[in-house]
Amino acid sequence: MRVDVAKLPVFDFSRREFLKGAAVTAGAFVLGASVSFPKGAFAGEAVPQGIFDPNVFLKIGADNSVTLISKHFEMGQGVTTGMATLVAEELGADWSTVQFEFAPNNPKLYNNLLFGPVMATGGTTSMAESWEQMRQVGAAARMMFVAAAAAKWNVPAAEIKVEKGVVSHASGRRATFGELATDAMQVPVPTHVALKPATDWELIGTRVPRLDSPGKTTGTAIFAFDVRRPGMLTAIIKRPDLFGAKVASFDAAEAKQVDGVVDVVPISTGVAVLATDTWAAMRGRDALKVTWDTSQAETRSTAQILEEYRQISAGQGLTAASRGCRR
Repeated sequence: MRVDVAKLPVFDFSRREFLKGAAVTAGAFVLGASVSFPKGAFAGEAVPQGIFDPNVFLKIGADNSVTLISKHFEMGQGVTTGMATLVAEELGADWSTVQFEFAPNNPKLYNNLLFGPVMATGGTTSMAESWEQMRQVGAAARMMFVAAAAAKWNVPAAEIKVEKGVVSHASGRRATFGELATDAMQVPVPTHVALKPATDWELIGTRVPRLDSPGKTTGTAIFAFDVRRPGMLTAIIKRPDLFGAKVASFDAAEAKQVDGVVDVVPISTGVAVLATDTWAAMRGRDALKVTWDTSQAETRSTAQILEEYRQISAGQGLTAASRGCRR
């Protein structure tokens, strides 16, 4: 993407050049926005505005597909759909063309604005911290498409509308996102964006089909457990039956005879069997012979432990927190 560097206080040249080249090769429009945030802020506090920087939060292909590069994990809570809704609303996208991909590991670009410079999903922060940022991404993209169309058609930008992935003018000129993508890539990223008023929202606050449901329904979704790397091994740990027990000794001879088992190593919580696949690791774990040192282990029954809890609770407790006025 070509960007007016003088207008961007934050600039990563090598990454910018790579993304620009990759976008041209793929025939896709690539836009991103990043909001600076003071380290150490907590959820519940206002997320301040920040500057824009063309990271990869949004891709629009020649086929009109709109892809959110999600900085948050999808753990069933629907954040990928929620964030995509914010982008699509401000962009003026057709929801049927919206999809998502997970962002690569880069905390500087894809950080959780409430947690500081780390990539993190949790604490009910995903939508709160990305509410303004994702809307800015969509709005900036919309403004860039409008500017590209205005220049190409020689009409005022104020007369151009963007609806359901189509950029149009009262003169009858119209173009899809895919058709304008190359021109939009040449437009500098705006330093300020105009967000839609709530009265104009068509997607935010409504129910839209979740983006992650089809993949989970058909089995095509890729989970962390599905990831495989060259030479990667699977570890299964044999743990003691009693809390606090330690490994006294172990015999790995039979475990190592299991086809696929590569090694057997002691760790602080037991003995790990390393194998080329999960089934081999499990069978190796079952074949492993371990002698446990239970001298420091918990040997009481559940009833005995519960009785101790009752005795402790009857005593004087410690104050966890003290708030309000005392008279």
